[in-house]
Amino acid sequence: MKLTELAESTWCCGSAGIYNIIQPEMSQQLLSRKLDHIAKTGAAIVATANPGCHLQIENGAKAKGAKIQVLHPVSLLAMAYRAEPR
Repeated sequence: MKLTELAESTWCCGSAGIYNIIQPEMSQQLLSRKLDHIAKTGAAIVATANPGCHLQIENGAKAKGAKIQVLHPVSLLAMAYRAEPR
């Protein structure tokens, strides 16, 4: 597994609490930008510790037909530890 930092990784995905509910058009623009950056990396897995971002990115990727998995960083660590030879 190779770690790749996402361009504009500190930019919002469009979820921001209830932002995706009160500003759906802008939220979708931010999500689209985030998903485009993710696609450019070729990543199969995206890590985020924020539950709102997790749902936003996962649902957006699913809607676009993108085959990416969205995981919490701790889940990635657990996967790595399980994959280590004993």
